[in-house]
Amino acid sequence: MKGEKWTQSHRYIGEWNDNDKSGYGIQIYPNGDKYEVTLLTVVGNLGKQYALWKWYLLDIIQWKVKVWWKGRLRREYTGEWMNDKREGRGAFFYKNGDRYDGLWVNDLAQGEGRMIYANGDIFEGQWHEGKRNGYGSLTKRNGDHYEGQWVNDKREGQGSFYYKDKAKMLVGEWVNDMPKSGVYTQVEDEELLAKIPKKKYFTDPYFQPDIPTLKLKSAALVLETAMENVKRERASYRAQHIPIEAMFTSNELDELERAFKEAAQGNVFVDLLSLKTLLEGMEIYPLDKDIIKLVKTCLKTDDEVTEINFETFVRVFALLLEENMNNMEIEQQADPEVIKAEDSVQFVKKLNP
Repeated sequence: MKGEKWTQSHRYIGEWNDNDKSGYGIQIYPNGDKYEVTLLTVVGNLGKQYALWKWYLLDIIQWKVKVWWKGRLRREYTGEWMNDKREGRGAFFYKNGDRYDGLWVNDLAQGEGRMIYANGDIFEGQWHEGKRNGYGSLTKRNGDHYEGQWVNDKREGQGSFYYKDKAKMLVGEWVNDMPKSGVYTQVEDEELLAKIPKKKYFTDPYFQPDIPTLKLKSAALVLETAMENVKRERASYRAQHIPIEAMFTSNELDELERAFKEAAQGNVFVDLLSLKTLLEGMEIYPLDKDIIKLVKTCLKTDDEVTEINFETFVRVFALLLEENMNNMEIEQQADPEVIKAEDSVQFVKKLNP
């Protein structure tokens, strides 16, 4: 049979309609890649094997399953799409065997989600820009369990860790994925304690000699002080990475945004002078050098900053709020007559008297 020689070797296996590819099918490319998809139609031959692929659109949300051929078909992602990016709810299957099920925004894990790791560990909780951020729990394959706060993909803040083999619990402050201060206690679980293997040596009865009891003076105060010191030391780091939605309630953010827009006067940025005026209206009076330092800290830059957006303003406000509350607590400890530090809700109420 005479005819023009094909320059490409595409193959398609699947459903057809009126001599067009339509429905479920697998497109095989010259380099060996395979693409599995549901199509509405493929138009045009025009003398050559050329096709225009159209996705099935439903309420501007795209659904597709993408698989690549490397010796076998492997599922990569199934779920909702928008503008050729993962958006909405979906499941992603990583090459290393990990699997994420949850919400996506702009092609990154965002919001509630669960990661099942290839080694058997499972994380369930909050995600922000593809990293574990917010409240979440990690259950390890051996039964150990962490539940608490995460910042920038690491355990950071208040959290508890349960050691299954020891039947012990650590509750306290975590820094950079490690416990910094807290309370380590035995879990009252007789069934579990009975399963813990006993030492075979030193089986003779043990008699406790008379030893003076040692107790830490004001143990609760020492622990509370240690944990507060950790929070104070990590405040700048946490303010840089914690999502602003986790710092304040939606109502508080609405009030902050309203105040910011009034100061911005139609712009999306405010300058340093407007920021200072905005903070003074909230009865917070930082020095110019302190504002500049906080802005640079939140933006993670040493360069000169002339424009501050809403998110940076919120982070600066959170740091100043924390500093004011710490100062009030110190003053109250020195003088019991001093009023207790106000919480964030009371501060935000000053925005709308």
